[in-house]
Amino acid sequence: MVKKRKDPILPFDSEDFNWCVYNDFQVYSVKDPNGWYKIAVRRNGITTNGLDSIVIDGVTIESVETVGKMNFKTLSELSAYLPFFYKQLIKKYG
Repeated sequence: MVKKRKDPILPFDSEDFNWCVYNDFQVYSVKDPNGWYKIAVRRNGITTNGLDSIVIDGVTIESVETVGKMNFKTLSELSAYLPFFYKQLIKKYG
């Protein structure tokens, strides 16, 4: 049984999205083996093009993928939650 989320559905805020891009957070969805969608975030993910590491001008830049624990049935359900998630990233790292 899936628990109903009590987190607010917020409208999309391009400033929050741009903050994530500017601060090199790649936010995307992944599908687990059970068919649930989850939010994943990769810090330095934009610079590394989604790879675990990349060498730029002799400097190794690493990124780590973190997959959230929340399950979503559909991508549209996950997408509705993204504005709240962006705000949580800003609150933690901003």
